[in-house]
Amino acid sequence: MNLISIRLPSEFVEILDEMVLQGRYASRSEAIRLALRDFYREHYASKQSTDFRFPNVDYTYSNIVFEDD
Repeated sequence: MNLISIRLPSEFVEILDEMVLQGRYASRSEAIRLALRDFYREHYASKQSTDFRFPNVDYTYSNIVFEDD
């Protein structure tokens, strides 16, 4: 994996930390990776005709609880 740095408003960091404390995600990084994956799937993959596909990374996310599950 690659390491990148981003700047987020403190409110976003607090939300990430709360989700990690609740056990919804193992780390901030995991939450951001999944959010980016979902964003891509919803807003890019279905609306663009391109050969690019989001990488299918094999992770185990057994601790994630989604609101709509």
